[in-house]
Amino acid sequence: MNNRFILPFAAGLAAVLSGCVTTQDTSSSPPASQADVHYLREELRRFNARLDASDAEVGRLAGEMRASRSGQSETASASQVQAMQAQIDDLQRQIRALDAARIQDKKDIYDDISKKVASLLKTQSPPPSRSASQSGYEHVVQAGESLSAIAAAYKVKVSAIVQANNLKSADQIFVGQKLFIPD
Repeated sequence: MNNRFILPFAAGLAAVLSGCVTTQDTSSSPPASQADVHYLREELRRFNARLDASDAEVGRLAGEMRASRSGQSETASASQVQAMQAQIDDLQRQIRALDAARIQDKKDIYDDISKKVASLLKTQSPPPSRSASQSGYEHVVQAGESLSAIAAAYKVKVSAIVQANNLKSADQIFVGQKLFIPD
């Protein structure tokens, strides 16, 4: 742009932007021609277009910045989800370990009980040895039966049943136990 248009352009631009009409002292500068006014209007239109484009760019950048911020919150949410998934995986590993320990505990308890039962069977007195001349009955103890009731039913003495079965006491019978009842 040459210098002869700068002053009138600046004055015209100021008038248009401020909405005021000013008068110039035209003694120092030549009057604006119709072409100059048209040029200034065209320049003003270009500046307005650039301003609109700049506003649009600022709006676009603001939108990108908001999207970036929300993307960061989505990233934070994704990292929280990953942390939670890691915790869930850890808990599942712990549950599997506890299940395995529970199965092992069951096996250990079963083995321990089996050993104790075998030990009890070994320490239990062997069935009474009966001579071929000894005759009698075999009785399986039922729930609620006592040795005295069994003895009364077979019409024998309690001491005879205790002795025939090598019992330590008349109170040591249990349900399902087989007793030899002598005649």
